[in-house]
Amino acid sequence: MAGYFCGSTRKNSAEYEALPSISPVDSWEAESLLLEQKLRAFGICRALGRLWRTTVFVAALFVTTFLVLYAYQSSGLAFVDLFDGNGNSTESATKWVDELSTLVSPAMCHSHNDYLRPHPLFTALTAGCASVEADVWLSKDGKDLLVAHHWWSLSSSRTLRSLYIDPLVQILDSMNSPYSEIDPDSTRQAFGVFARSPETPLILYIDVKDDPATTWPVVLEQLKPLRDRRYLSRHEKMPSWTTNQSFWPGPITVVGTGNIGKRRDVNIGNDPERWHQHHDVFLDAPLDLLNKPGLCRKNDSSCMEIQENEFYTASVSLWSTLGSVFGGFSQSQLKIMRAQIQAAKDLNLLSRYWELPSWPVSYRNYVWRVITREGVDLLNADDVVSAARRYWVSDYMRDVALHGSHLARVLGLVLLYRTGETILGPFANVVEGGIAEDGQVDIQLLHEPRPDLHEKKRSGQTELIVCVRVSQESMQALMVASDVGAQEWLLLLFAIS
Repeated sequence: MAGYFCGSTRKNSAEYEALPSISPVDSWEAESLLLEQKLRAFGICRALGRLWRTTVFVAALFVTTFLVLYAYQSSGLAFVDLFDGNGNSTESATKWVDELSTLVSPAMCHSHNDYLRPHPLFTALTAGCASVEADVWLSKDGKDLLVAHHWWSLSSSRTLRSLYIDPLVQILDSMNSPYSEIDPDSTRQAFGVFARSPETPLILYIDVKDDPATTWPVVLEQLKPLRDRRYLSRHEKMPSWTTNQSFWPGPITVVGTGNIGKRRDVNIGNDPERWHQHHDVFLDAPLDLLNKPGLCRKNDSSCMEIQENEFYTASVSLWSTLGSVFGGFSQSQLKIMRAQIQAAKDLNLLSRYWELPSWPVSYRNYVWRVITREGVDLLNADDVVSAARRYWVSDYMRDVALHGSHLARVLGLVLLYRTGETILGPFANVVEGGIAEDGQVDIQLLHEPRPDLHEKKRSGQTELIVCVRVSQESMQALMVASDVGAQEWLLLLFAIS
């Protein structure tokens, strides 16, 4: 129908053209009929176009809705968002204490950019994450701390107090009621936010986004309600005590990161002696520089030596320190990671890698499994529910191996055998493969040499071996041949990205 009305061949169609007129009246009627047919054809074309666009739009809408709902359900957020209508108000804290805290067991996962969630702090708590993160900026009047990732999204209604400090004070007051009974000179640790594990501290990362010289003093000041109630982990030397203990855990451990890590002197302040005696805020060390003097990339006299209990965690970007792991962790990457994690353990620091992949899910789960297997302490995650549940099913490396072998077939692994002339011979017959414990993938492609590739078949040369190995940068198809004496083999390297 569309081709009849809208096609390009209708001009000379006998069915479409009007018959020749034999009189002026007939000519006028023919022209009217022709005009009517053109208008009808134009209307049908427009209708068909609208129908097609509507169909595409509706189909796209259905697909998008399905993907959004699938992502929402698969992430587990549908089962953790229990604070609709409450936000970070008093009702949310009350609901956590009275209804939810006894049902949740803490897990060592870090709620990355926690403030971007519909319910900052409470979504992470309900999932069981024992670490949250807030990016702070100093307000224009210099009196408050605004929470946002970028300066253009700052809002006076989203502050460090309203999103984190005030709710935490309310939760801990309820957990330790009445808090006034805690002896200021006592070393007893107050109960934490998780009723099922009251000794587990909640790590509160405060990421300074602007100038730490002006912002950090305001951070220390706003922590006063938690400090006065002895809810903060602290470094404190007690000369009257016979113990050598200097770190005293509390329900909340505050860790400064971001720009404050570049100004360690600002954290120590103007009274180093007092800071060495007592401080209740710690820093996040660069995980890749723990073996460097003063944690500096270059030896510099201005680098400060590491002070006692100055740091609590050590973090680094996975991408910057190891590079791409899309093809799997190589042995060299695993060696670097193990050395970094062990260096953190030697200094009693919690290790963390950020900038982890979040998609595809199988790739994310594979990375999570490897770094936790190697002993990382805090798992940086956007999907806090999946991170806390630790049910990470992934066939990612098998998929990589399968796709790699398919690509090898498609590309045609070609061996150039030079015997005075170049002869091409494709081969890609997978007969052996496996996945090692370290996550590496080895696929051996075995093939009997084709007789037409050889002018002379030498004794002992019975097979060619093609190995596909997932390495640091990409999957590489490498062809290896046995020794053929004076004859030359040319090696082709296919980088399959």
